[in-house]
Amino acid sequence: MGKQYIRFDEIEDVLTSVDLLALVTPLVKSSPSQWKWIIIGAQNGLQGAMVSVLGGTSSVDVLDKKSRRLVLAWHENREGPYPKERLAEFDVLLKRCHEAGLLKLKEAEEKDLLRLHNEFRNTFSHFMPMSWSIEKAGLPRIVCTALDCIEKLMSSDKVRYKMSGNRTRRLFRGIEAARGSFR
Repeated sequence: MGKQYIRFDEIEDVLTSVDLLALVTPLVKSSPSQWKWIIIGAQNGLQGAMVSVLGGTSSVDVLDKKSRRLVLAWHENREGPYPKERLAEFDVLLKRCHEAGLLKLKEAEEKDLLRLHNEFRNTFSHFMPMSWSIEKAGLPRIVCTALDCIEKLMSSDKVRYKMSGNRTRRLFRGIEAARGSFR
């Protein structure tokens, strides 16, 4: 593609999130505001891992119900323009991973991951004029749960065949570096 382009796919999306976590987690002790980027990176990495493992060949399993229905109907008759695709919500992707047996979460872990997305990531991504104080005590646990899920999903046979040795090493080095910052 040349040097004038940056190439992304669903796996690179996960890798860049893990890279960010590996870079930023060591900074959080001296700069607590870096938690923002840790939260965003952990949520984005997990969402990307869910997309990677659920994507399959047609990618319909990552779409919301309406998009899924429209895309499948289009593939059946190939009439009209291709429908606009819309990614399923985070909680729907998490549920699909659970139903497919790709993730087995305890109730507290699922609650942590939904909180990571709904409360923390959404508030940072759609920040309103306000003052916000977050208790730091549970954040390492929540982020480590996300890292565990990323590792499990990206280790799935549904994903591993798409990853080169370099990408695999990069993923696991990044996960280990991020986890190491919380020990």
